[in-house]
Amino acid sequence: MNKMNKRILKSLASLKITVSCLALLFILVLWGTIAQVNGGLYLAQERFFNSLFFTVGGFIPFPGARLVLWVLFINLVCAAKVRLVYQWKQAGIIITHIGLLLFFVSAFVIFHGSVESNITLLEHAGTNVSTSYQSWELSIWTQDGNKRDVVALDTKFVNPGDALEFPEYGLSLNVEKYFSNCDAYTAVESPDQIQGYNPSGIKIIKPTAVSKEPERNFPGAVLTVKGANDPNFKFILYGGEPKPTIINKGKQQYYIMLRRKRFELPFIITLKDFKKDVHPNTQMARSYESLVEIALKEGGTREILISMNEPLRHKSFTLYQASYGEDQFGRELSTLAVVENTGRLLPYISSLTVCFGLLVHLVLMGMKKRKRKHV
Repeated sequence: MNKMNKRILKSLASLKITVSCLALLFILVLWGTIAQVNGGLYLAQERFFNSLFFTVGGFIPFPGARLVLWVLFINLVCAAKVRLVYQWKQAGIIITHIGLLLFFVSAFVIFHGSVESNITLLEHAGTNVSTSYQSWELSIWTQDGNKRDVVALDTKFVNPGDALEFPEYGLSLNVEKYFSNCDAYTAVESPDQIQGYNPSGIKIIKPTAVSKEPERNFPGAVLTVKGANDPNFKFILYGGEPKPTIINKGKQQYYIMLRRKRFELPFIITLKDFKKDVHPNTQMARSYESLVEIALKEGGTREILISMNEPLRHKSFTLYQASYGEDQFGRELSTLAVVENTGRLLPYISSLTVCFGLLVHLVLMGMKKRKRKHV
């Protein structure tokens, strides 16, 4: 290694960088926790923790936790290369550094491998399905009483000109137009502008700029169907409408809809009670919590209180109190963030590795002191 590379590595391994990063992480965690109260969990997470940087006051750049963690990771790797002495007497320090590096590996796996969704419930309502913040799906289903047979296709596989085959139902959909974000209009200047049928009265959809906040995007599509009773049936789907389009084939009805991607949970969650505590003489929330009942598929139920700092954990799922609201009738709604994290054990493994490394270091230091006493 030449002198220039050594100098660069020493600079990157600087303890000043380590301290600065830890101080920034402390500020971001505190800032993000406070922002969560009014802005909700998802927006706080996206702004403070998932971003490389964000702006304060509209123009002052500030590093996000994602950037700070990458800098800290590089700093730790360089420190391991420059400062560590790879000898038996330093085994504890080496193991501790390996544990710290595992923390960053676990953060990377969790960030890229976890699935985030949410549940919004009225009091005494329950569900076993969560919905995505940002991903959408094109869903087709048949209905037999309360039973649905659903086939869903992720919209990232939907492009203009595609022919979408649904052999289960003997239907084929030709995608004439697809927009990742669009506006829908129920009025047109002339009948020639009408793009197709829509149960909500939408006549035309027009593309608009994709928002940086994914939850604000509403996709739309114009499709024609083959295999239905009407061989030239053209219709419009829009992510912001609550009604599905009905396709008739023989005596069977098929329902089709653009909706936020859904995930089945291994339990049914019911909101028993929601409580909100506000600051005196204001409507600003100080804290809010949800009392929920979990009914497991394998049987058994339990009641759990979910608050802003006390999530519900079940196997690979964690449910956080994210936000709250009211419906058009003034009834309180509770929104829970759902995170499915297959790498949930990695932080525990990292912590145990760090603890083991520190223990080894203390034992070796004790043995070294004993040797000095006997000399």
